[in-house]
Amino acid sequence: MHSLGDENVITWSMDREENLLTMSNVLEEWVGCTSKAIPHSPDFLRELVYVVDLNRYDAYMERLNAGHISSLEYRMQLPTEGLKWVQSIGTPILNKENKVCRIDGVMLDITEQKMVQIQLESTFSLYQQMFSNLDVAIWSYDYVAKKVLFISDAVLNITGYSVEQAKEDDFWFRIAHKEEDPLIQEILSTARQGIPKLSEYQIIHASGEPRWIQVRIIPSLDESQAVVRLDGIMADITERKLMDITSTVEVENKLVQREAEYKLIINNMKDMMGVLDQKGNFIVASPSCETLIGIPVGLIKDTTILEYIDPDEQEILREQISNIFRTKASKMFYNHFIHSKGYILNLECLATPVLGEDGEVVSIVIVARDITKRVQMERELRESEEFNQQLIEVTASSILYKGKVACISIFRDISDRIKAEEDRQHAEQIIRESEERYFRLQMSLDQFSHDLFGVMKISHMEQRLIREVRDILQVTNINLIEVESNYDKLCEIIETEQGYSLKIGEFRGKSYLLSINEKTSSLEISSIRVWLETITRYVSVLFDHFLLIEDLIKDLELAAQDLHDSALQEQIIWYRKLDLLLGNKSINAELREQLEQVAEGLLDVIYQLRIICNELRPPALINEGLISSLETLFEFTQLRTNYQVYFESEAFTHKLDDEVLIGLYRIVQELLANAAKHSFATEVHITLASEGKQIHLNYEDNGIGMSLLGENSLKSMGIYGMKERVRSMDGTIAFHSPEKKGLAVNISIPAD
Repeated sequence: MHSLGDENVITWSMDREENLLTMSNVLEEWVGCTSKAIPHSPDFLRELVYVVDLNRYDAYMERLNAGHISSLEYRMQLPTEGLKWVQSIGTPILNKENKVCRIDGVMLDITEQKMVQIQLESTFSLYQQMFSNLDVAIWSYDYVAKKVLFISDAVLNITGYSVEQAKEDDFWFRIAHKEEDPLIQEILSTARQGIPKLSEYQIIHASGEPRWIQVRIIPSLDESQAVVRLDGIMADITERKLMDITSTVEVENKLVQREAEYKLIINNMKDMMGVLDQKGNFIVASPSCETLIGIPVGLIKDTTILEYIDPDEQEILREQISNIFRTKASKMFYNHFIHSKGYILNLECLATPVLGEDGEVVSIVIVARDITKRVQMERELRESEEFNQQLIEVTASSILYKGKVACISIFRDISDRIKAEEDRQHAEQIIRESEERYFRLQMSLDQFSHDLFGVMKISHMEQRLIREVRDILQVTNINLIEVESNYDKLCEIIETEQGYSLKIGEFRGKSYLLSINEKTSSLEISSIRVWLETITRYVSVLFDHFLLIEDLIKDLELAAQDLHDSALQEQIIWYRKLDLLLGNKSINAELREQLEQVAEGLLDVIYQLRIICNELRPPALINEGLISSLETLFEFTQLRTNYQVYFESEAFTHKLDDEVLIGLYRIVQELLANAAKHSFATEVHITLASEGKQIHLNYEDNGIGMSLLGENSLKSMGIYGMKERVRSMDGTIAFHSPEKKGLAVNISIPAD
């Protein structure tokens, strides 16, 4: 028997009646035999089988001896070439009695293909392990055949269910929280339209515990734009969600506590307090209004303050209110109020403007005190002084003594009266200062808590805290320091030799202190001490979360770097090797088709890895700069969306620090995500330009605009996050959206 002409294809034959083995010359070369040694015993081939595969080989021969055509892949232990993978295909030949008289076979050398397959399986196993450690599962679903093609083992860590259970048709509906059913339907509807979608929803883990997951679905379309496959990435975000919920609950509890304190103060204060709009109408009124002017709170609301004062003073008060809205400055004024029973009250009023987000006055807080008795005492005092003066003048000019003009001098000790007047004036000054201080501290707390919602980094929060404390306490030597962990209570003022310190947080065995390195008389006032402890408590609530988030971001960036530098590069190398292997013309059609499927799957894995790396860490953003990174982002975006991105950056010349660089990149990411989710646009135009000391980022699309997205569109998390990110860089952002004519966003940021 001779070779068929291919060194990788050999033939053999076993004559069962003669008990002889015949094989082609290539097989003889493998085993080191010559034609002189032919024929061999049929057991000779079994002696060459690798010991681990013997049981499988024996079963293979039993099937052939039973008259069944059979095939087997196994390893041969060869004396000259070591281990070799072969595929043996045997065909039994029957005699007239229908018994096997001879077995003819073909043997293929598949060693190289097996090595590639083993390496791919090993790499894929490494992938599975990496994704399992990251709590990130990837999956692929054949939309046409309606079956799951692949899902990684990490699904067990995330859901508690095995891969096989996760492949069941109703799996995701079964584990989703009942309240999430409408969202699941929306996700499926979006996927059927071929639109990528990022969603977060709650599931019930196999253990019965609720979990939060984030799912990104990327549809694959055929030439007719019909969905043929859905690829997805799923991550466990339970820890982040719990942190968000905990932070929200703490803030809400603080707000409830503060509200209770305010109500306690308002309900027990004797002075009348109210909030007025620009026309002088009461928006809010304190219960003390009824005590002071005799009108129930329910009747005062939505009426104007002008209704309760002397008609002769109404025009003057109207002008004073307008002046406060115009100048944005507090003002003290005095008016005659008419009590519900008809008598006149003298009220001293302090009006303080309340500013909105745009810096304009939105309302006025007014506190009024009854000074009727004081005014009456002052009037009586003046009348008494005038009377005494008249008495002195009359006495000195008209009294006669024994027919002669006599002069009588009258002396009165008024030192007590003068001291009483000085004490009264001093008390009034203290009251005015206390009221002004109260409103100033309250305005500081309100503005500071509002600003904290826009803080993106811990350094910004620290700078804002130092600036506020410096302005209120009028101190200059103040900073934040890190020391070894101590036992000070959080947000409690500790007096030191140099000044004061307050602990605002603990992290990794370190205490973080606000250090005021000078003495100030301001902290002898109890209200200012309460203010300082309150404002540091605001910071303390956010401090630990900021540190954890910054550490998490660093870990994610390192994970993305590891994925990019190891797993992704490894897959690219193996894809190139596989591509070279496919160039071998000797590979048969069936094996080539299988290898092409492996290559296509490998390309999908490479693509998914690139998406993950791009999301976790912008590609070479710091090293290559903003322009190059944005161009890479646009390239990936256009692979997953239905719109075309047009980018212009010729007029951009500024060099940016890392914070602004990352901030602008994230803003563009969010704009593109909103375009993919909501706009239905086919074109997106983005321009980046420099002008003086300003950077301009302009976005425009031809989609449906904001009008069809609901009246609260500008309050959505994505838009709000963009606005706060821009505000953290001291920039401005404006949205323009004529009805059904697309969306335009104009952003301007200082370059310094």
